[in-house]
Amino acid sequence: MVSTKNVFKFLYLFTFILLSSQSFSETITFKGLVLSEFWIKKVIANNNVTAGYIKIENKNKKNEHLISVEADFSKRTELHDMYIKNDIMIMKHLEEGVLIKSKSQLDFRPGSFHIMFINLKESFKSTKFQKVKFNFKNAGSIVINMPIMDNEKK
Repeated sequence: MVSTKNVFKFLYLFTFILLSSQSFSETITFKGLVLSEFWIKKVIANNNVTAGYIKIENKNKKNEHLISVEADFSKRTELHDMYIKNDIMIMKHLEEGVLIKSKSQLDFRPGSFHIMFINLKESFKSTKFQKVKFNFKNAGSIVINMPIMDNEKK
């Protein structure tokens, strides 16, 4: 016979795993977009900036435009691109956002497209996740609970 206490323990554990798995989720499908491999780089020492990364696949027949990204934990959040020009690494603020062509994928990764979180309002020492809002032209907005990680997502 199963006791009520054991049923509650099971339900608690099941709920915890279910809620945690959404946070650890590798893939979110949102209005024809597939968002995956998202993470925020752990803040080093007392720096007040960090970067975030994500893979965005546009399965729609129309081009999509990531207009902006927002985060409550930083005073400014910007989309950037990095490239090499004359043997010098250049980082460019993408004020107009970034185009994600139809049936294509855009990778935000170290040394390329990335999200800059500038003038952080809080320390990540006791935080494992941060909520980040992605604003798309056609699909609208979605908030993702992004994990804080030491290095590239493995």
